Amino acid sequence: MLIFSRRTLQKLINTAAPYVPADQLRKLATNVDKPNKNGIPEVWEIYLFVGHLLAHSAKHETVLEDGKRPDIHLSDYSIYIDVKAISDDYAHDLYPVDFFMKSLSEQIVRRLPVLGDFQVKFGSRSEKIDGQLVHVPVLPPKNDISKVAKTLVNDLLRRGGDFTSPFSHNIVFEGVETIVSFAPARFKDMPLIGANFSTFTTHRKHDHDVDSVAKGALDTAGKQLASAPTGAIRGVYLCDGGSDLWTKGSPYRKFPIHDIANRYLAKSKKLDFIALFSVEKYDPPARSSSLGPVLLPRSLRGDRETRYVVSYSVIARDNSLRHLVEILIRDALQQLDPPLQNIESAYGNRMKAGRNSGFRGGMTIFGDSKLRIPARSLAQILAGGSAKEILDGENSRSPRASELFAQFLKDGRTITKIEFIPGYPHDDDWVDITFGAQDAATSPLYVP
Repeated sequence: MLIFSRRTLQKLINTAAPYVPADQLRKLATNVDKPNKNGIPEVWEIYLFVGHLLAHSAKHETVLEDGKRPDIHLSDYSIYIDVKAISDDYAHDLYPVDFFMKSLSEQIVRRLPVLGDFQVKFGSRSEKIDGQLVHVPVLPPKNDISKVAKTLVNDLLRRGGDFTSPFSHNIVFEGVETIVSFAPARFKDMPLIGANFSTFTTHRKHDHDVDSVAKGALDTAGKQLASAPTGAIRGVYLCDGGSDLWTKGSPYRKFPIHDIANRYLAKSKKLDFIALFSVEKYDPPARSSSLGPVLLPRSLRGDRETRYVVSYSVIARDNSLRHLVEILIRDALQQLDPPLQNIESAYGNRMKAGRNSGFRGGMTIFGDSKLRIPARSLAQILAGGSAKEILDGENSRSPRASELFAQFLKDGRTITKIEFIPGYPHDDDWVDITFGAQDAATSPLYVP
C-alpha cells in the first residue's frame, strides 16, 4: 500500500500512460509488490502530474534549453515544476539505530530470563554531511544486524551470570567500540532498553544548521529548472516520502520542513515557490461557511469513518504567486482519489511489516471474535501462498495474525461468518472473519 489503494494507483497509471515513459510507470507498478521497498516517492510524482493533467492539461517533462526535463509544465501559466520526495530510507540504511534496538530488544525478551535495564552506548565518528561535521553512530551493516543481535545477547547471557549485579560488555563495529551495560531493574514490571542515539535520520535535531537531504533535493530541483525561459515561474513540489522532517504526519508538532523551505527560498534565487505536500487525517469543519454550504473537494467526500486528505503548504516570493499556486493545487487535487493512510502508517507498513502486497495495517481486530484481513491476502493464500508470510509479513509484534488464528483453532472456536467488505471504487477490499464459541466441529474431542 503506497498511501493510495491499488485501484487508485491503476487509475493513475492508466491516465498517465499516454504521457509518461513506460519504464517509469513500470517501476512504480513493480515497486508496489516489492517487500521492504518504500515506493512512496514515485507515487507522488505521478499523482500530482495526473491531477494537473486533468485540471490544466499539464505537460510531462518538457525539454528545456539545457536538455533538463522538469516533471510538470503548466503552459497556460508558464509554470515549470520539479517534484521531489524526501524519505528517511537512505539514513535508515546507513545508520539503522532503530532496527538494531528493535532486534536487540526482541532477542533480550526471548533469550534472557531476567528483568533488568539495558543501555547501549554506540560508538561514533565524525563525518561530513551537507558540508557539516556530524557525529554519526557506527553500526554493523543492516543485513547483519539480526545475527549480531543474537550473538550479542548470547554473550550477555554468559557474562551476566544471575543478573543480580550491574555489568558492562564491549563489542566493536568497524573498529569503533560500543558498550552495552546492564543494571537490575528499577521497575519490576517494566525493564528498560535504551541507547545514546534514539534514532538517526535525515533530520538531526542536534544540528540546527544542517538541512540535510531537503536542501540537497531543492538544489537538484533548482538545477533542473535553471534554463526555464525568461519570465517563467519555477517551483518545486517537495513531498513527504516518509521523513522526520514532516514528523510523519503528526498534526500536533511543528514541521521542521517549513523552516527549511522558508530559509532556502529567502537565500536562493533559483526558485519562485516551494509547495510542501503530506497526508493528514481529515476533521470535518464544525460549522458551515458564513457564505453558505461549502462544496468539499472530492478528496474530502466519502462515507469512511477515518478519512485522509493530501495537505499542502505553499511558500512563495509574493502573496499573489502563493495564491495562484494554491488555487492550481486545489484544482488538481479535486480531480484525484483521496489517500487511505497517513505517511507514518504507509511508511511503517512498507518498510517494516509487509511482504503482503495487499497490506494496509494488515489486520484489524474487532473485539475477541472478529478479524479483518485484506481480501487479496486471502486470494494469495488460496493460490498456495504461505499464510504466515502473507498475514504476518515481518511483523514481530504480538498478536500476529497467524497467532490469533492458531489460538482460535486451539480453543476449538469455529468460523461462523465470512463477510466480504467491498472497497470499490477507491479502497481495497477486505474480508471479515467471525469466530463463534467452542464447537466440536473444530475442537478436540474430549470425555467429560
